[in-house]
Amino acid sequence: MLYAPEHNEPSDDVAIQITGLHKFYPVFPSARHRLRYLNSAIFGGMERAIEHAEKVRAINGLSLTIRRGERVGIIGRNGAGKSTLLKLLAGGFKPNKGTIEINGEIYSLMPGNVSFSAEMSAHDNARNYLAQFGFDNETITEKTREIEEFVELGNYFYQPLKNYSLGMRVRTEFAAATCLNAEILIIDEVLGAGDAYWTAKCARRMEELCRQGRTLLFVSHALDQVMKFCERCIWIDQGNVVMEGSSFEVSRRYEGFLERLSWHTGDVEDKQAVLEEIVPNLGDVTLPASGQDVVRWPGLGEVEFTGIWINDQGVSAAEMTVNDILELRLGLAVKTEASRVLRIVVTFWDGHGKRVAILENTALTLQGAGEITASLSRGQLGAGSYMLTFSLFSLDAGGSTARESASRQDVIYKSVALTVLPSSRTSETCLDGYRFGVHLSGAPCT
Repeated sequence: MLYAPEHNEPSDDVAIQITGLHKFYPVFPSARHRLRYLNSAIFGGMERAIEHAEKVRAINGLSLTIRRGERVGIIGRNGAGKSTLLKLLAGGFKPNKGTIEINGEIYSLMPGNVSFSAEMSAHDNARNYLAQFGFDNETITEKTREIEEFVELGNYFYQPLKNYSLGMRVRTEFAAATCLNAEILIIDEVLGAGDAYWTAKCARRMEELCRQGRTLLFVSHALDQVMKFCERCIWIDQGNVVMEGSSFEVSRRYEGFLERLSWHTGDVEDKQAVLEEIVPNLGDVTLPASGQDVVRWPGLGEVEFTGIWINDQGVSAAEMTVNDILELRLGLAVKTEASRVLRIVVTFWDGHGKRVAILENTALTLQGAGEITASLSRGQLGAGSYMLTFSLFSLDAGGSTARESASRQDVIYKSVALTVLPSSRTSETCLDGYRFGVHLSGAPCT
């Protein structure tokens, strides 16, 4: 039986409760099917018409809970159901089945949702926009002043929007939307046009809103923004929740999913790929030599990492100070009889998923089993938290890498955490930059 959602009020600490949500759209292979659908709707009712029509399922039994004051990111491929979910929450249309329970007023900031006039200034647009929500003149003036201060456009604030860059316009729309009093704010793919300063300012604004008890749902394909803005993340695919948890962990697993899709099918939007065949372990392995549980991306597998040691520790989380030398030791195994010429890349990511440093070698030849060592001098890494990725490529006879699918042997992705602490210790003699070396269990090599 089809029924509309119940907009009841959940418990006080819950902003949104969704249970068993379904939304599907009728599809018409021919004009005859469309006519039959219209006749069924007219004479039998809309529910009966939809029940017997061919359908595309956008949301398929989705359930989730969003608590008050949370900053939640929603990620997924195109067509996963993200936009449909937001429209259901915003009241754009009704679900076919399931319940949506909302505790508070929702405001949705989606592309084009603010609808500012290009012929009017940001100042006049802001005043007109705020007037739609029933604010008195004094409040409108106060909030417009707040918007002007936030966007930092100077005299441009009084110029027509047709003279604005995309980034300036997005900045103005975001400021107007976030000065409203809605308890729940939904933002969908509207912050990509800003620079690093603007992105950081948006993050501070949303953190402040959440401290005031507001709830944020942020939808984006930019995973670094999801990790910057959101403490929790929900991954949706084929209309249902695949995984939810910390933004870092869910984003890392989602990246691995996309990587496995592109490696095997060449098309990350391939909806025919069976999710259950890819999701269960997402590359979870234990390195046999050092014992860490890591995430392995697909590769040719002719050469693989067998162990990772940070300053002689086979751990998943290591700690050092800025005045310490970073010593990496990587165990490798060549699974063919022939020797391999290898390129090794160690990538350092910050807590927001931004790549901040790369350490890589020139060509190294390896046969059988062996260990690669690398050293990074004191002071090369600033204080902070990093995640490390270890990538292994084979080189051709000319000493270069071919396309990635033909050269990538192994990747251990964001699986080792490194915390670098500040230190007042006087630095001793430093190494000059970094160095790579190779130690084999068999014969020496170059």
